[in-house]
Formats: sequence, structure tokens, C-alpha cells
Amino acid sequence: MLRYFVALFCFASAITLHSQENRSFSGANNNLDNRDWGAAKTALQRLATNNYADGISEINDKDLPEPRVISNYLFDQIDEIENAKGLSDYVWVFGQFIDHDITEVASNRLEPVHLSIPQDDPYFDPSMQINTSRNKFIDGTGINTPRQYENEVSAFIDASAVYGSDKARAEWLRSFDGDGKLKTSKGDLLPWNTFSGERDNNHDDNAPFMADDTRRLEDWFVAGDIRANENVLLLSMHTLFVREHNRLCDELRLAHPNWTGDQIYERARKFVGAFLQNITFYEWLPAVGIELPQYQGYREDINPQIFNVFSAAAFRIGHTLINSNLKRMSDNGSAISQGDINLALSFFSPNELIMGVEPYFKGMGTQVMQELDCKVINDLRNILFGLPSDLASINIFRGRDRGLPSYNQLRYDFGLTKVNSFEEYTESPEDASRIEELYGDVNKIDAWVGMLSERHMRGAIFGELTMRILEDQFKVLRDGDRFYFENDPAFTSRDKARIKNTKLYHILMRNTDISLMQKELFYAMPHEDIPVGPELDNTPLSALAYPNPIEDYAQVKVFSNKDQNIELRVFNYQGQLIQTQTAALTYGENFIDVDIPQDWPIGIYHILLESEDHSNVIKVVKK
Repeated sequence: MLRYFVALFCFASAITLHSQENRSFSGANNNLDNRDWGAAKTALQRLATNNYADGISEINDKDLPEPRVISNYLFDQIDEIENAKGLSDYVWVFGQFIDHDITEVASNRLEPVHLSIPQDDPYFDPSMQINTSRNKFIDGTGINTPRQYENEVSAFIDASAVYGSDKARAEWLRSFDGDGKLKTSKGDLLPWNTFSGERDNNHDDNAPFMADDTRRLEDWFVAGDIRANENVLLLSMHTLFVREHNRLCDELRLAHPNWTGDQIYERARKFVGAFLQNITFYEWLPAVGIELPQYQGYREDINPQIFNVFSAAAFRIGHTLINSNLKRMSDNGSAISQGDINLALSFFSPNELIMGVEPYFKGMGTQVMQELDCKVINDLRNILFGLPSDLASINIFRGRDRGLPSYNQLRYDFGLTKVNSFEEYTESPEDASRIEELYGDVNKIDAWVGMLSERHMRGAIFGELTMRILEDQFKVLRDGDRFYFENDPAFTSRDKARIKNTKLYHILMRNTDISLMQKELFYAMPHEDIPVGPELDNTPLSALAYPNPIEDYAQVKVFSNKDQNIELRVFNYQGQLIQTQTAALTYGENFIDVDIPQDWPIGIYHILLESEDHSNVIKVVKK
């Protein structure tokens, strides 16, 4: 039976961790000929025309409008503008999580910048300033050659946001109890910055650095990425993948009782990274409108490092997708007693997660995100981390700081034809008119402004230039990664089938107490519209599977007359046991996910449910 258990969870016994190679935390040594490609602490790729006034470092903005003027006139959002595709808040939250997994450029506090506030500003006193700083550039650049910027984290989609991009952070986050797990705190949340990891313990001065833009926190969660505490939804996503790592560790320890903690940790880490890649490339990117060419294998001639333009502008488009109100809902779809929370109140507020992650995940799935456009909510444009602050102004400045060319020059740099008028490329006539008033010349539009105002491509949430940059970036992240899961020899064909069958939905359902969610999490759905499956009678272990016939996935709906654990076994038509899993049931209706690997043959399968007192067998057909 143990042999089948191993097959179920795709940890093939033919592979040992002594013979397989694992990623470095920093991303170094991925490419064996160019060992720093994609590694943390290496330079971003500058693929676009350099736009410094002196060709080296001087910001080229003398003929451009002030960032706050642009923000007030173009980006002020009065009403909610829901995304036309009906995409959920999961899109921007997962997008932010991925962004933090692949790129971070540090600020240079030795180069402070004070963005001016116009005299007629409706929110801020014009005697004040918006304080930011230039980004830190690599020593030796910015003198005789243009400034270059360092990616502080591993560029690969490798779950470095969970584990860290350096050994010291990774080791602090581990429990080292011999089980391979990551540290957690009460409520199965991330560890706090204390010696025990619990909030009520003494602070650990050696805990890894975590960002706090408010500079008010004393207690915070520690994660693989320093920005995890930025908002509660991002924290929830971090928590989810830490739980998935620890869940995998439990399975591995049962399947391989002789494995060391290091072996369990590395194998679980490998699967978490693979799940993250699969969700990104096969679920998240298609949801926003990007369909990459079919994977053709690893290419050692591709540098996977992040593009400067991707980091400084193209992947900052997500800031316009965010809702001001974050829904918090109970499992039955009703609002929790504490109510929803305003985004501004969720910034660097780790205490808000003590209630658990479930209310946030439930709410994310029901709420349609905002449209990608030239509008940014008040929480980001006028509140953020303290007054006065404006993320739209800072984004416009950041493109200038990093030497990005104009929107039109970027189009040329990425193989697109330049536009001749404001009306030619914009999504709305009003945007075109306002942008023309601000810039006067179509060749002067800031990169970030131009990308947000583009006419959307069919089936996508963004326009032509944004699409081209994101396609190119994610393609090199996939094709230039020797450990991309479809290329990694440590995964068997059954492993790869399991990875491909794992959606964000599955990660969520097996690591939270939520009993009912839509399978396609990136598309919003009111709770009452979520399919609940067939009707059951109220006899113990009454159960049905749906859909039936099945292809790659089934959900078993089962009634339990008490809180209890059950075992679920799947048998093929010959009566051979091919899959086993346990599930914790609560009183009432429960939902159990059953993944069906692609290599299972077409035919009839039987699912046996057993508790201490009762059993039931249901039949499913794989088509």
C-alpha cells in the first residue's frame, strides 16, 4: 500500500535526492555556462534605448510634466471601474506575489527625491512634498557608462518569495526539527520576528530584515521576501504556499521514512516551485490574455534575468487593478462580523491576519478586480503608507529614474511601429485628450502612462506594448530556466502530470478550511453561484462525484454525521489500488478533490470512502 501512496503523491522512488540537483537559493549556477544568469545581486537586462539626459545618470524630464500633475489630471479615480473580463482579486494578488518572487530593486536613501505638489492639488498642501528616492545603482556604473540596477532576488519563478534568495534567510525560516518544514506560528500563520516565532515572545534581532514603509511596526511576519507584510492579501498568499510546503513534508515523511529533514525540505521546495510555475504559465498568464508559444525545452543561450523596463514600468500595471475595499467573508458566503477592510488599513497590518486567511481568500474570489486603465484608487494615489504619498507619481518618476525611453521609443525598441497620434493607440477619447494636454507631443509620453492608456488587445487586459514586454519576459523566465518543471529530470512523467493538474484552487482547498470555492479562482463568482454539486441524503458517508464522466479532476461531495477522518482510495477496473488520500470531515457536507493524472487510461474507476464506522463506493468514468 505504501508503494501506491508514493505513486499518489508523485514522489517516485526511482529518484533519490542524493542524485538529483536542486536550485541554489540565489538562482546562481542555473546556467552552467553563465552561472550568474538570473542570480540575485546581478544586473537587470537593459534592452531598451537609454534615456538619461547625459547618457549616464541624469534624469531627462525637463520637457515633461511633473508626476503629481499627471497623476491628478489623468489618474484620479472617482468611481469603481470593474474589469470587463470579470477577473477576480486573485489576479492582482497572485501577480504581486509573482512580482515579488522574481524582482526587487533597492532604493538608495543617499539620493532622496522630493516630488513637488501643484498649487491646486485637491488633496495635499502644496507646501509639502512627495518623498521618495532614486533606485540604488551598481557600483562602477553611472560614471562612464549608464546606471545599471541590481535584482536583489532570484529572477527565476522558484518560490524564492517563500524560501528566500539567500541561505541565511532560508535557514532562519526552517524549523530544523528533522521534518523539513518551514516555521509557522499559532493559527498556522507565518512566523513572527521572535525567537520562538510566536508573537508573544522576545524579538529576535537576527531575524531577517522585513520592510516596513510605515516605520511603526514592532511585530511582523517573516517570509522569503522582505515585502510580505505590505498588505493582508499578499500575506495570505505567502501563508498559503508555506502551508503547502509543510503539507508536502508530511506526505514525504510518510512515504519515505528514512529520508533526512534536508531531503524532505528540498523535495517539497522543488514541488512548491513547480506548482508556482504551472499556475503562472498555464493559469494566470492565460487569464490576463497571454498565451505563450508551446514549450520546446530549455535553452542555455537565453539569459532569464529581469528586464529593466519590466521592473520599472511594465509589471507595475497591476497598481491600477486594485480595489479599495477588501472583502472578508465566512465559508457560507456571508460577511464576517468584523466586516470588510479598507485597503489603506491593510498596509503593513499583520495583526489583521490573526483572524485567519480564510475570510480574505473567500472574499478575493467573489470580487471583480478593477479595470486596467488610467485610473488608480485613492488608497494608492493619496494615502499609501502615510501622507503625502502617491504611487502613480512614484511610478511615473521611477521610469524616468531608471532611464526608460518614451512610450513610442519603447514600441520601436520592442519591434512595434510607432504611433502618430494620441487617438491612435489609446483606449478612450477622454484619455487621449488629457494625455495630449499634458504632453503635447506623442513622442514624449512616459512609459508607464502609455502602457496604461493603450487600447486593450482582444481577450487581454492590456495593450500591444505591454503584451509584447510581458510575453518576452515570461518566455525567457521559462525557456532560460534549467529547473523549469517540464525540463527538470528530477520529475517523472507522473510527477509532471500531477503538477500540470494542480491549479491555485487545489493549493487553496487543501491548505485552508474553506469548503466551497469556484475552481477557476482568477474569475470572480458570487458565492451563491458556485456549483455545489449533486444533492445528497443525510446518511453517513453519502457521496457523489462530479463532474462524471471526468477528465483530469473530480470533486467528491460527501456527507458526514460528525467530525472525523476518512480514507479515500481509488481502484481501476482491475481492482488495483492506484491512489490513496486521507481527509478531515466536519459535520455536514464536505468536498474532497481528486486529481486524475493524464496518463490514467480511459475507463471505469471506483472510489472507496472509509471511516471507522461506515463506508461507501462510488463509480466514476474517465473519458
